[in-house]
Amino acid sequence: MLMKNLPKESKYINDLFNEAKNRGLMFLESPKDETTNSNIFFKGKKLKNFITNSYLALENDIRVKQAAIEGIERYGLFTSVSRTYVSFDHYLELEDKLETIYGLPTFVINNVSLGHFAYLPMIIGENDAIITDQFVHKSVRVAVQYLNGGGIYSEVLRHNQMSELEGKIKILGEKYDKVWYLTDSVFSMQGDVAPFDDLKTMLNTYEKFNLYIDDAHGMSWIGENGKGYCFHHLPYHEKMYVISSLNKGFGGTNAAMIFPNQKTKDLIHTLGLPIIFSSPTMHAGITAASKLADIHLSVEIYERQAMLNERLQFFKQRIKELQIPMLYPNAQTPIGFIVLGNVEAMAQFGEKMQEKGFIMSIASFPSVPLKHSGFRVSISLHQTIQDINNLVESAAETMFELEKTGVFNREFAFRNIWQTERKQVNS
Repeated sequence: MLMKNLPKESKYINDLFNEAKNRGLMFLESPKDETTNSNIFFKGKKLKNFITNSYLALENDIRVKQAAIEGIERYGLFTSVSRTYVSFDHYLELEDKLETIYGLPTFVINNVSLGHFAYLPMIIGENDAIITDQFVHKSVRVAVQYLNGGGIYSEVLRHNQMSELEGKIKILGEKYDKVWYLTDSVFSMQGDVAPFDDLKTMLNTYEKFNLYIDDAHGMSWIGENGKGYCFHHLPYHEKMYVISSLNKGFGGTNAAMIFPNQKTKDLIHTLGLPIIFSSPTMHAGITAASKLADIHLSVEIYERQAMLNERLQFFKQRIKELQIPMLYPNAQTPIGFIVLGNVEAMAQFGEKMQEKGFIMSIASFPSVPLKHSGFRVSISLHQTIQDINNLVESAAETMFELEKTGVFNREFAFRNIWQTERKQVNS
């Protein structure tokens, strides 16, 4: 009965996920390795971890774990009171450190998804229009659906099509008070990036144009003090509003809402609904994040960035040498997306790669177009150069095996990639 009520897209996703679960590619039940996140254990087999997004491998740092323990010992597990009533000193201390990193007013919230619901309803007005990038993170789209329920207009832009965006700004600007573009800084599945030079030009050209950036996958691995991809390319704009995750590259928990001015921070602290009605994060998460902020404010962050960049350069070079179809192979981000081109090839590739000792994130429609079905590869300091070489060589070998059976067509996969990248260049 429940399935009958699901939209067509949800039924497809449900069927796809169930098939992936049955083939051991999703919803894995793994005993946690007590000492490292370098490996994932599944059905008694050790799989090299290319699935998690802790790009700088900071979450198991002994200093961070000790700070978390001290947070519990000093403050307890958590205090069941919203920050509308109480902000403890260690929360404010963390925000002070983050404001040093970003150079802007910052507020800590439990996670990015809740942050969108605290942030967006406060900055987007009743007579504003919203444009969302086709591949902006699902958590942003859910928040936009909430705003649609209140009568706010929205529409979707084809991925990174800046000429189309400019046209929409001109048209919508005649009717609405502000025109908002909501996008990721680093796109979580495909690993490409927002065109900040174009966005900066439009911010400066069109008075009504405003920008909301989800920089969840851009944090820590790039920028001064690890301030992230967004602020590395556009350090400040009075009409740019940013949210970032502290549980990916940063290595901890929670999220940071970053504001162009103190007035906006005060407004959201006062009226943001998830802040009013939700308890704050656990004390251990705050004290651990504070220690992570100390690392970001030291020279160590640049050492880790350099080590990761070495791995990224090697990964992208080997991908090209072995002719593995990958979206945006020149994008210097820790996310690579290997294209198989159809669901069955994707499933068989994942099964064979697990047999060879590797685990990656499976992805198909609607996260990416159906013809781009494949795997996200997360490069991090959990892997050595040798691990990365082993992965790429195993991927090339597996693709050759699938080509012989006819389930995978390398030429078809490359053609789809070429068509996608050509569309963006011509935009």
